[in-house]
Amino acid sequence: MDSYLLPLGVWAQLMIGDLRARATDAWHRRNDETGVDEAVTKMIWLAVGIGVAVVATAFFISIFNTAKSSVPDPIPPTP
Repeated sequence: MDSYLLPLGVWAQLMIGDLRARATDAWHRRNDETGVDEAVTKMIWLAVGIGVAVVATAFFISIFNTAKSSVPDPIPPTP
């Protein structure tokens, strides 16, 4: 059984180590702010986020109003 699991374990360990090294490298490259104006980039992402929030709100309000109009009014039971 070990002769089958050992190569799988080695392969998984190498893949996890490579993934961790890539993530660490990407994190360090992301934090390198030489020559990049962060204020403009942040303002663009903020505008995109606000736009997505407005579109999502309009979509959910229209879905809610459509569902609300299809629900019948409750009728009280007769005594």
